[in-house]
Order: sequence, then structure tokens, then C-alpha cells
Amino acid sequence: MTDLKKSLGGVQFFSIGFGGIVGVGWIIYLGVWFGQAGPIGTVVAFLFGGLLMALVGLCYAELGSAYPVAGGEAVYVDRAFGPRVGFVVGWAIMLMLTFVVPYIAITLAWMLDVLFPGLRGPFLYRWRGQDIHLVSLLISLGWTAWLALLNYRGVHGAAKFQDWLTYGKIGLSLVFIGAGLFGGSLGNLDPAFGSAGGAATWSGILAVTVTVPWFLSGFSEIPQLFEERSPGTSTRMLGLMVVAVILAAAVYYAVAALAIGMVTPWQPILAQELPAASAFRLRFGNEFLTRLVLVTGVLGIITVGNGASLAGSRLLFALSRSRMVGPAFGKLDPKTGAPVMAIGFITVFGLLASFLGRSGVIPIVSVGSAAASLAYFFTSLSLPRLRRVDPDRPRPYRLPAGPLVAVLAALSSLFLLIGQLRQHWVDAAGAFPLEWFVILAWTLFGVVAWRSGAAARASVGEAERARTAMGEG
Repeated sequence: MTDLKKSLGGVQFFSIGFGGIVGVGWIIYLGVWFGQAGPIGTVVAFLFGGLLMALVGLCYAELGSAYPVAGGEAVYVDRAFGPRVGFVVGWAIMLMLTFVVPYIAITLAWMLDVLFPGLRGPFLYRWRGQDIHLVSLLISLGWTAWLALLNYRGVHGAAKFQDWLTYGKIGLSLVFIGAGLFGGSLGNLDPAFGSAGGAATWSGILAVTVTVPWFLSGFSEIPQLFEERSPGTSTRMLGLMVVAVILAAAVYYAVAALAIGMVTPWQPILAQELPAASAFRLRFGNEFLTRLVLVTGVLGIITVGNGASLAGSRLLFALSRSRMVGPAFGKLDPKTGAPVMAIGFITVFGLLASFLGRSGVIPIVSVGSAAASLAYFFTSLSLPRLRRVDPDRPRPYRLPAGPLVAVLAALSSLFLLIGQLRQHWVDAAGAFPLEWFVILAWTLFGVVAWRSGAAARASVGEAERARTAMGEG
């Protein structure tokens, strides 16, 4: 056993958070959002959803500065409400992070085939209406394996890799967003809200808003890596970094939606497979900006996958260290400090899920918003609880009006969670939602994982378990 390596600074934490949020999803889903809420409705949904998530981020800011250890929300909730609730929260986040990796790997192969037509290779089989092709499958498997190797070699190299791609992605985005804002027309935004108004408008905005926790969820990757901050890096600054990343990403999505909406009348792009890229082809009649959007999406795919792999392996390591799951996942490589078995778990899931293809993984990933909102609800409530049960804990950042903000954040998270479950039901059109089958399956798997740590929990007292959860034992 050894310690997690401590080598990350503020620049790396921003790139891990922002790079873990802004990927390719907005390029794919923009047509869905416009169809539901229109371009201005989409802007409103992301700005409103971003403010709701910023309330949650403020709670993370205080909690992360007070408890700067791997595990993030699982540790906060464990100390506030006990290991069972802490495990439920940690396991919910694990669902989201674990399945981001294969989703990103499959999407990477798809995007490369769009950029280089014919790359996907010969047909192999069909799963849930989706054709699986040889080269695309090999790209997914190869990327997942390479991501594991990068993570295994140590957090410093993976974070530097994240830096280059994240800031490169931001630079490329400025080009096509600028082209939309300065080369487009406000008249193309009509109808701004996607319908004539009334209930349909607000229903559409709500439908987009409830997806915001998924599309901003990468911010929770930052606290997972607090324990690996470099000496001298302020935990107060890192706590506030969480809020800054949420607001920056929400503004990015809103401005990107506005820019794409201005490029061309938006109704014709709804039927396009990649509406954000297709808008530039329709407006300018050339491929440069279209391909620039796609390249930016590829960089986003890579940064989201890298961030999820880093954070997911640290969370599973932390769950093992605190005896919530079996002790094997707490093993660290003595040279690199990487959580070896946890990386292996993420990798094996990624490799197996790659065989399902996009249509097989999307129902699993689509429950990510609900899982995140559940975690945010309990994390927010942990703030006032920990102020009462652990009042002497140093808090480098202490949230003004903390209990009030925490209650508002919890209510916002509960509102989003109910909205997401409702949307699953609406989308299923009366059938039992496939997303709920995923939730049930992951819950059963969680019961097995929890029981795997029973012997380890029984072997130590609660005080010792709490110390090791904080990396002190």
C-alpha cells in the first residue's frame, strides 16, 4: 500500500472538470433540445439548470475544502448519515462514471467514421437495431484499453493529457461559435421557444432542464481528485473551482446553442444526425466549419472519457478504503500510486459494454441524470448535518447562509430527480421504462458489492473505519 500521488494544481483541476463536462453530447442532442424547447428555450434551460447546479456546487465547495479526500460525495454523506447512505450515493455516481467510459469509446468510433467515411469496416452483427462493425468495435476496445494504461501510469500524465485537449477544444470552439454569432442572424432563431407558447413551451424547457445534471455532471469529478492535489494548492480555491466549472460549462452550452441557432433556420437541422455540425454546412456550403465542430467533438469525447476514468477509479478506491465494498479495490500500485483494481473494474466494464453498441449503452447512460440528482440531494443535505456533528472541522471555504443554500440545492436536486423519472415514464409511452430496468439491475449489483465489504466492516470499529475513509488509517 502507498498513498495516492499528489501532483495536481488548479489548471489541471479546471481541465478535469470542464473537460469532463463538455464533450460531444451537445453536438448530438442539440436537435432534440431545439425540437423540445427551441433555441432560446434551450438557452434558458441551460442557464436556469446551471444556476440550480451552482447551488449544489456551492455545497461541494464547502464540503470539498473541509474533506479533501478521494470519494467526494460518498465520503461527505458517509460522515453525515452513515455508511449505508454513503454507499447509495457513491454507487449512484459509480453508475454514471462507469458507463460514461464505454459510451464515450463507442461514440469516438462513430465520430471518426463520420470524419473518415468507410472507416467502420465490415459488418459483424446487429444489437437493438444498431449495426456493429469490426473496425468501430476495435477502436472502442483499443481506446478503452489505452485509457486504462494512461490512468495506470499515474494521475500526473493523465491530467497533462487532459490539459492539452481541453484548452485545445476551447480554442477551436471559439472559432465556430464566433462564426455563428457574427455570421448568423437573429431571425433564424424564430420560433425562439419551439412552439406557439403556453404549456407546450414550458414542458419543452423542463424536458431540456432535467437533462442538465447529466450534461454538467463532470464537475463532481473534481472532488474525487482533491486528495491528489499538489502541496500548497488551496482547498478553498479548489472548492470554488467546482462552482466556476459549473457556471463556465452552462454558459458554454447556452452560447453554443445560441450560435448554432443563429447560423441557419433551425427546423431543417432537427432531422440531421449531427445537427450542430450540419447547420454550418447548410449555411456556408463548405465543410471546414462542419469538420471543425466534429473535431472539437472528438476532443470533447476524449476529455470526458479520461475524466470519468480518473474519477471513477478514485471513487471505487475510496469506497473500498472505507469498507463499503470489498478490500481488493483499495490496492494501489506502489510506483505510480494508481488504484490498480479499480482501474481494472472500470476497464472490464468498458470493454464488455463496447460490444453493445450505441443503442445498447444509451439506455444505461440515460439514467445518469437521475443518479447524479440523487447524489446531489444527499450531498447538499450533508452540509448542515456536518456543521452540527463535526463543528470543529476546519472549513477553508465556509458557505454564507450555508444551511439555506443547502436546502435550496437539495430541493433543486429533488425537483430534477422527479422530473427525470417522469421523463422516463413519458418517453416509454405507457410501457415500463427501460431506464428503470437499468436502475433495478444496478441496485441489485450494488447489494452484491455492499455485501462484499461486510467482512471488512465487521473487522474494524466504526471509529477506525471513519479514519481510513479519510485516508488517515
